[in-house]
Amino acid sequence: MADMKHIIEPERFGLWIAATFVIALLALVVAFVGIKRSDDLMYMTQTQVLLLNKKIETANPSAKAPVIPAQQEQE
Repeated sequence: MADMKHIIEPERFGLWIAATFVIALLALVVAFVGIKRSDDLMYMTQTQVLLLNKKIETANPSAKAPVIPAQQEQE
């Protein structure tokens, strides 16, 4: 067992652990940036859809959604 060949030399374990930890932290930062960008993009898209709906309603007020007959009976 004493002559066993290691892939990573035992005296360099600390260096490998530190490097792995830094890479894991970088991956975490990249993931958070991706989530933030996705959230911002979703917010911008929803805002644009609402603005377009408002423009359509002001440009053509007769193009509103038809009233469902069940809603007419309740009113």
